[in-house]
Amino acid sequence: MILECLPTREHTCDLCIVGSGPVGMALALEFDRLGRDVVVLESGRGRVCPELADASRATIVDPHRHAPMEMAVCRALGGTSWTWGGRCVAFDDVDFEVRAHVPHSGWPIVHDDVKPWYARAAEYLLCGDDTFYSPPLHLHSLGADVSVAFLERWSTEPRLALIYGKRIERSERITLCLNSTVVDLDLGVDGRVVESVLVAGSGGKSRVKARAVILAGGGIETTRLLLTVQRRWPRHFGGTHGPLGRYYMGHISGKIANILLNEPAAIADLDFELDASRAYVRRRFMLSEAAQRTHGLLNTAFFPDNAPFHDPRHQSSVLSAVFLALALPPIGRRLVSEAIRIAHVGPKPHNFAAHIGNVLYGAPAGARDLLRIMRDRFLTSPRKPSFLVRNRDGRYALHYHAEQEPNPDSRVVLTDEADGFGLPRVAIDLRFTEGDARSVIGAHQVLDAALRANVIGRLEYWYPQKQLFNRVLAQASDGLHQVGTTRMGQDPKDSVVDADLKVHDIANLHVASSSVFPTTGQANSTFLATALAIRLANHLDMRAAAKVRTGRIRDHAPC
Repeated sequence: MILECLPTREHTCDLCIVGSGPVGMALALEFDRLGRDVVVLESGRGRVCPELADASRATIVDPHRHAPMEMAVCRALGGTSWTWGGRCVAFDDVDFEVRAHVPHSGWPIVHDDVKPWYARAAEYLLCGDDTFYSPPLHLHSLGADVSVAFLERWSTEPRLALIYGKRIERSERITLCLNSTVVDLDLGVDGRVVESVLVAGSGGKSRVKARAVILAGGGIETTRLLLTVQRRWPRHFGGTHGPLGRYYMGHISGKIANILLNEPAAIADLDFELDASRAYVRRRFMLSEAAQRTHGLLNTAFFPDNAPFHDPRHQSSVLSAVFLALALPPIGRRLVSEAIRIAHVGPKPHNFAAHIGNVLYGAPAGARDLLRIMRDRFLTSPRKPSFLVRNRDGRYALHYHAEQEPNPDSRVVLTDEADGFGLPRVAIDLRFTEGDARSVIGAHQVLDAALRANVIGRLEYWYPQKQLFNRVLAQASDGLHQVGTTRMGQDPKDSVVDADLKVHDIANLHVASSSVFPTTGQANSTFLATALAIRLANHLDMRAAAKVRTGRIRDHAPC
């Protein structure tokens, strides 16, 4: 069921989930499938309400490096799935390993520990199945350093609340309370157990008592809550100089080159296609583990893309028409998420006259192409997640999406300012390192060498080699993939949660978020965070069942 607020001033339950974004929603649905009762606390309402964004307002040390918080956080049923593009990408074996060239790397689990939960994650995220490997039809081997056989998958409906809202409302095991903002955790007298969750609502403060509490409110908001708790318990979470709030990272991405394919028809292997599960997939160029270790590079993926929409020199009628639509906020925000709109519109000033000229010069062929794109994007089911305007030259912009180095000085800290609920606001200092930029350039060099050696194509850089380093750093920005601030590990001195996502210091508190990732890999965060959450749900279920069998508790409590 879905309630507009907590029903009582003091509510008791077995399982309490904080947050109803993609991870929290998957957790609730998985507990429902397992036959467990759960209460979900959601700060927002059933739909996105822009006025609620102020509660997440933060001080961003370098606004150029981090997305505005109204784009990075979404207080609503479904969380950031309202602004998420729907891309689902698997992590790679190497991401979980200790790598000598990647400081602070290594997870307390291996890839095989989470792979069994990929199929269920794909089900909840509506991206078809868990197939992430498919050899291409046209492109032949790229050698040992690069592969083009790995897939990214796309949700058939990224706005998960539209699909699962009614299912949750009908559920007899899920109680989802809207307008319920968690502002504190009561850890009792010894600080070792969450005695209750303090909730602020329209009618004042309430408490939820639960045998197990799972924080699934997103990386920054989860970290913010734990930092607030740490003010009273300074030795928790590795101490005030420990890992909590540190190692904040996402991905370094952008464009510095074109890819030119010798056989233009080969772009078919790298375009969006529907697979057997009726979900869209796309192949990407991927660096092999051997190449990463040999060349000392961070994990990196590439995919061909359209020329920048905002630059009329592309002379494309279609791209200029799309730019003009996106440049008008009321229209653009209905077509794509605000983060994507801003990226495509580019910096001011805008040369609208040149774009209009492109549109007129390319008519009527451009109009036909645009109508086809609009049909695929908005009138078919599933909707095509994006589009690639093919050309006879086989020349495309090349987008890179790369891992960041874990950096303890990149961090989230509390400030002395409080929001309307009394919760301290945070300051965010997201940093990119010289190693991040050097790795991006090195990854391009490996890809270019593989394309040339195998007579597939080559890269054409947009800038002179001596400018590449600064150009990469100039476009480095994230904040949508919130990784690292509650990192997973074996030692409480340098990690916040253990291999089972339990907070080291607290017996019944768990974190389900991309913030537990020790490293970011080349992949977007949502898919793996969801798989880890499903793994956690089944772990708690098995623990509860074992306690019932041994007679340690009388009911099916999770801990």
